[in-house]
Amino acid sequence: MQNPFAYSNYVTGDSFCNRKKELSELLGYVKGSQNVLLYSHRRYGKSSVIQQLFQEIKGKNLNISPMYVELYGTISEKDFITRSFHGLNQLESNFERLLQSVSNALKKIKLNLNIDPATGGTSISPSFEAVNETLVLEELMNILSKYSQKRKLVIAFDEFQEIANYTEEGFEKRLRSFVQQHQNICYIFSGSQQHLITEMFNSHNRAFYKSAESFPLDKIESRHYIFWVQKLFSRKHIHLPAELIEEIVARFENHPMYIQNFLFHLWEEPGERGFSNDIIDKIENAIIEKRSLEHTVLWETLSINQKKTLKLILLNDGSNLFNADSLKSVTLKTGSLVTKALSSLMKKEIIVKNGKYMIQDIVFKKWLQKTLSL
Repeated sequence: MQNPFAYSNYVTGDSFCNRKKELSELLGYVKGSQNVLLYSHRRYGKSSVIQQLFQEIKGKNLNISPMYVELYGTISEKDFITRSFHGLNQLESNFERLLQSVSNALKKIKLNLNIDPATGGTSISPSFEAVNETLVLEELMNILSKYSQKRKLVIAFDEFQEIANYTEEGFEKRLRSFVQQHQNICYIFSGSQQHLITEMFNSHNRAFYKSAESFPLDKIESRHYIFWVQKLFSRKHIHLPAELIEEIVARFENHPMYIQNFLFHLWEEPGERGFSNDIIDKIENAIIEKRSLEHTVLWETLSINQKKTLKLILLNDGSNLFNADSLKSVTLKTGSLVTKALSSLMKKEIIVKNGKYMIQDIVFKKWLQKTLSL
């Protein structure tokens, strides 16, 4: 029997836990062609939410075409355009029809045909010979506009904060100028580097200032896990008590990816007689141990004051970090040292601030607690 839990790729279908309220709200924005800024901490499942949303749109036979563009790893306007052209495949079920439609729409740009050696799939990309990226971007957005005249589109740019690092001058402004003209397209701008992506949409001197509805994706509530987990484990004729599920969720602080990770390994355990606390502890320790090497490497890259500040966060649950006794407990002499270390740790996305300072990776936090004997 196939393990229904997944944590390394997108999670959809039966493996997707709840998010009914979020999906309903997002579908409302899509139907109204309202742009959305979807953001969360890392591995909270925002990409899976997008994929599940697209599945529901298709399942309900809505006259809406979804298009997903992964921007992680792009470093230039040219990369952005190429990835977006590859995404056009999703708007046409027939590749020849897509090729004909795009060819008719393009005026001054030649197309390249690409074949993925792994899948055999075919895609198109623009030739940048004798033209600059500005013209190609304009043609791309014109293609999207023409498709949206036939039916409503929803286009998700995942890891959208990547464009903030492009060196081409004025790219954000040029992209924004096209987006604001598209009345029948819902753009979902999603990202997990919150300080970057929220600045792009909340800073008045940025091109995308207030151009999308803010939609922070929070943790899944504990109660939503219970029925979902029990339903999936019933396939193995195993009943997991609600108290056990709540314990697992609490251990990983409602973090969706790590809960999926834990449940994947729990599924592989023989559980005809139920699961003891020893098994729960064994799986948790195994998850921590598997990432021990990468956490050791990360720890060794930190300065001594950054290490002390992480310990300070753990000892004080992220609050009252500048208290004299707190500073003394980790031998930090002044609050300014903490301020500097906090800034560096946030830039490295090791910690986040949400009312209090928190270590973003739950397993790294657990590894630190064991390593520092806290």
